[in-house]
Amino acid sequence: MIALKAVVSKPGHSVHVTNGLKVLVAPGQGAFIAGVPMNFRNAIIRFMLALSFAFLLTADLAHARVAPPTAKSFLTTIYQAYNGNSAQSAKGIALDDADAIRRYFSPGLASLILDDSAAGRPGDAIVLGSDPFVGHESWDIADLSVEVKEVGAKAIGTISFTNFGKPEKVVVELLKVGADWRIAEIKWGPLTLRSIYRKKWQAALDASPIAK
Repeated sequence: MIALKAVVSKPGHSVHVTNGLKVLVAPGQGAFIAGVPMNFRNAIIRFMLALSFAFLLTADLAHARVAPPTAKSFLTTIYQAYNGNSAQSAKGIALDDADAIRRYFSPGLASLILDDSAAGRPGDAIVLGSDPFVGHESWDIADLSVEVKEVGAKAIGTISFTNFGKPEKVVVELLKVGADWRIAEIKWGPLTLRSIYRKKWQAALDASPIAK
């Protein structure tokens, strides 16, 4: 066992001696090691500060990894891809395969889209003649604003912007699927994404020889 003894050097001060090192303790001033070179003490201080910073950084990164995405962050990431001119850098979101569709849409809406794609030509995953997120073939979007109201496992997002200088609004219904948010419906004025697919399937059914 390490021998430790203390002697009082000044009123309120104490000196602890262990393994030949004197540790001076002053009330309200902490402790420091007497007889240790100043550069060595500074190195210890720097090491302890670096260790504390590394611990805090690791804790922040761990929190960032486990923090679930919010409905607003999910929608903001999507619509930031449309902020600007479609002929330049604002290319939007590519929905060119099944994984991409499932990444953004709820299982029910994704099934409608994928079933329609299987019935049509390869690559016709979204047969709208326009982009489903903004409802246009081309766009020049500015003044983008994303507002979201979450209620349990559902959320309503209102995306406001100007397109070629004219104000527009898109309303997005979201569902929580596991820990992630997915789009269950998109509304542009009187039109909705689901209604377009329902009308297409009804038209296909009416034209089918089986239905006649």
